[in-house]
Amino acid sequence: MKITQLYVYPIKALRPIPLQHAQLTPQGIKYDRTFMLYHVKTKAEADDGSSSTTSTELKKMQLSSYPQCALFEQTILSRDNGQKEVLVKWHAPSLPTEGTGSESGDELGKELEQAERERLKRLETDTITVDLDPPPRIDELEKVEVNLHGSPTTCYKVGEEYDRWFSERFGFEVVFVYLGDGKRQILGTSLLPPATSQQQQQPPGEGGGWLSTLTSLTSWLPSVPISIQAEREEDRKPKPWITFTDCAPLLITSESSLSNVSARLAPDMDSTSSESTPLQVPMYKMRPNLVLDGEREEAWAEDYWGELVVTSSSNCSPTNGNTKSKTKITKTILYLTGNCVRCTSLNVDYDTGKPAKGEMGTVLKKLMKDRRVDSGIKWSPVFGRYAFVGESVGDGGDEQEQEQEEEREEKEPEVWISVGDEVQVTRRNEERTVMDWPF
Repeated sequence: MKITQLYVYPIKALRPIPLQHAQLTPQGIKYDRTFMLYHVKTKAEADDGSSSTTSTELKKMQLSSYPQCALFEQTILSRDNGQKEVLVKWHAPSLPTEGTGSESGDELGKELEQAERERLKRLETDTITVDLDPPPRIDELEKVEVNLHGSPTTCYKVGEEYDRWFSERFGFEVVFVYLGDGKRQILGTSLLPPATSQQQQQPPGEGGGWLSTLTSLTSWLPSVPISIQAEREEDRKPKPWITFTDCAPLLITSESSLSNVSARLAPDMDSTSSESTPLQVPMYKMRPNLVLDGEREEAWAEDYWGELVVTSSSNCSPTNGNTKSKTKITKTILYLTGNCVRCTSLNVDYDTGKPAKGEMGTVLKKLMKDRRVDSGIKWSPVFGRYAFVGESVGDGGDEQEQEQEEEREEKEPEVWISVGDEVQVTRRNEERTVMDWPF
């Protein structure tokens, strides 16, 4: 198989950004879902029945409950100095046509129409940019506690300018947050990659329990058992964590399975003729990071994928007086640990920011018939697999080049994948995995 599409979502729930090349980190594609929007909801709380106080709560904004998020386009821009930023542009769902919606001769109606057109055009024209690299300085930002799918974290308000910009376009109060040094815990045990699935995961920043305490107290003794020492070393390894992704760093989908979904939709009939046009569900509605062509794999074969290896190639810069660059081959393991269960976001029309009409508004329903295959969340259909980034092994270049590459990777490992890279299934599960994230 091959990678056919790559996507990143710096701001969660907004439109995806297609990539030709992507840098992988333990938290998935670099920059993925490091920003997010929350709806600021106000509620009144009664004190003694005679008076009340007002409090606010933050509600996560996702396509399933806020389909208007699909109207926001995001693009990564590179500045001349190499720094990166995200450009966000809002697309009005429709601009009123001049003369419609008002009675002939109704001057006030016409003036209101003209004012609305001008307002929407202004909102479309005015864009905003968000710093990616370097990211916002968190020491200058206000902290805020948020919760996403039961996994809370501390993050940072990016600023009132951004809150106002998004709020004006949504039509209600919104807060724009940056993850910063926050880390979300992976809940349950089924999604954890092999290196950590055999041990009880702890929240970021916590210790390793009684065994860690015991080994720290006895570390000065020369007779500490090797098994205890090994356990202590294992406990020091960083635990996996996630950004504002739902449950795991990566989501992988297959074009073979998407073709199966599209085939379930009734063709679009031309009202002026008897001809019909097959409907194609666009892959971006599935919100993946990696899309595979599924060559020589049947639809839904990914349900059983347990491990993939991505083979990438890149040119090494010539050294030691060599004039020819050499190709470096990198093999990266991806551990597929869980199923992605689906919601009404599949039915969203990205042009209107509302549930789609006709067959495109029935995608979720079409999957309900036979794709509720995860007994852990048995009421939701499955499309795609969650994955974690595993080890990467490079091969290529002369000995000194490899040593220099190892030195660079010790400081900041860089693993890149590209559209066109070969992908091999290296492990298949005998049974489908069962999700135990407590949604």
